[in-house]
Amino acid sequence: MKKKTPKKPRHAPQAHPLPPPSAELAELLGRLETGDADARWEASMTLMKVGDAAAAEHVARLLRTAADVRAREVSAWLLCSLGDGKPSIIDALLQSVEDTSESMDVRGQAIEALGSQREMVPALRERVLGILVGLLEHPAAELRFWACFALGAFRYRPALPALRKVAQEDERVNPGWWYVSEEALDAIAQIESREYPDRIPVLQRGRVST
Repeated sequence: MKKKTPKKPRHAPQAHPLPPPSAELAELLGRLETGDADARWEASMTLMKVGDAAAAEHVARLLRTAADVRAREVSAWLLCSLGDGKPSIIDALLQSVEDTSESMDVRGQAIEALGSQREMVPALRERVLGILVGLLEHPAAELRFWACFALGAFRYRPALPALRKVAQEDERVNPGWWYVSEEALDAIAQIESREYPDRIPVLQRGRVST
């Protein structure tokens, strides 16, 4: 009988060691990882108020190691505020984006978080921007949508030709949001320092308010 090659863990932790979290941070991380929706929300709000570089590192690790998909999604969302462009945090976000076994919710949220990282070293920034431009051709509408968002947030002018192509040709909707082409138009406007509209999710369009 042929021996099976052991599989690597799907959510491999970051390689570099982290110092143990403080008792307060450990308690918040525990609520993020295993709590119910209310517990996760309360822990997230606390972390956004008092979180520091150490908290961001531990949340980034949780993004890659938590068993619960909602814990990973909340961790990615938190990195929109806690992330500070450190290579270890960018690496965790990129791993989630490129993990084909990960849920689209987590991958999309990780792309949004990448768009919130402002203090990257130039070489890392160029790597991230190259990946984002490549995602404009990804088969999944969710990833194309959030790549448009992130490129607009970065105001990355070299992405304009690719964004214009998406704006002209992409007819898909990001579930729960709006057309990918519309997000591309908004990204183009942001890069060109123009106003863009407040979008209404497609499912809510045409509804009569009462």
